[in-house]
Amino acid sequence: MPKPLVVQIMEQFRADLLVKERQQTATMVRNWQTVERSLMEKIEEFTERVIQDELTTGQIRSRQFQLDRFGALLAQTRTQLDRFMNVTEPQIARRTSTLASQGANLAVATIRAVAPRITFDILPVDAIRNIVALSNTGSPLRSLLDASYGAGARGMFDQLISGVALGRNPNVIARAMVRDGLSQTLSRVINVARTEPLRAFRESSRQQYINSGVVEGYRRLAAKSDRTCPACLIADGEVYEVLEEFREHPQGRCTTIPNVTGFAPVQWETGKDWLIRQPPAVQQKILGIGRFNAFQNGMDLDEMVSTRTDPTWGDSLQPTPVRDLGRGRRVFQMRQTA
Repeated sequence: MPKPLVVQIMEQFRADLLVKERQQTATMVRNWQTVERSLMEKIEEFTERVIQDELTTGQIRSRQFQLDRFGALLAQTRTQLDRFMNVTEPQIARRTSTLASQGANLAVATIRAVAPRITFDILPVDAIRNIVALSNTGSPLRSLLDASYGAGARGMFDQLISGVALGRNPNVIARAMVRDGLSQTLSRVINVARTEPLRAFRESSRQQYINSGVVEGYRRLAAKSDRTCPACLIADGEVYEVLEEFREHPQGRCTTIPNVTGFAPVQWETGKDWLIRQPPAVQQKILGIGRFNAFQNGMDLDEMVSTRTDPTWGDSLQPTPVRDLGRGRRVFQMRQTA
């Protein structure tokens, strides 16, 4: 099946998006390395004193230790992380604003690709600015970034406990505290940096659909790739009412195609059909061994998708855990165009 123009437009956007994401992530990692270098010596000194004092894991877990010695280390760490966040937050905010504008513009382009000569209203610039301000589900961007501090602090403490319990060299413990523990903060920041701009992109697209007065709904468009989330791939083509918010997981890159009133819905090879015609090795890579075996034994792919509700990210589609497969209930029902 040849790809419709509107699908080609969105696929080109996704390709460009991946390039920009890699550039943004590379910049954040370079800035993060500055944080690591500034803290490594302090953390090495900290772990050396812990080992020299022959502290047990029980003593390290004590409230006094955590308030005193570990608390002092966290205060130094927080200073460096604040500097990192002060650089990173404006970068994410700019990217969010850019993608919000792109979302509205691409929505216009997709409507015109579906209905070339139709007339409709364009979303005002002020409305796009409001979408950016409200895109974080009511939580300011800095609040989402600040929430990542805890992950790094817990990671550092866990690596300290583990290293002492295993009798490791203090320098080895220090490196683990930074690169395996504190780096969990970086992972959370990268998650926010990828998720929030895309949330703004999709919401501005949806608001343009609403504002146009000619769009009655929209459909999910997922990438046909062995790296695509299986839930998104199976749900490719799912229909939403225009007033309904899109269900997407953190870092999800699905886009949308409008259903324009009076025009036949755009047709393309769905992710489910694409997956079914892939060789078994590709199916297993995408689904994982447990879901692949269930599929081979006749289970419907729809049963491998479920909805998850998160207080931060809202509703999203997720691959059904293997332990929940085959319980006699359908957890996902594809909504298709009538």
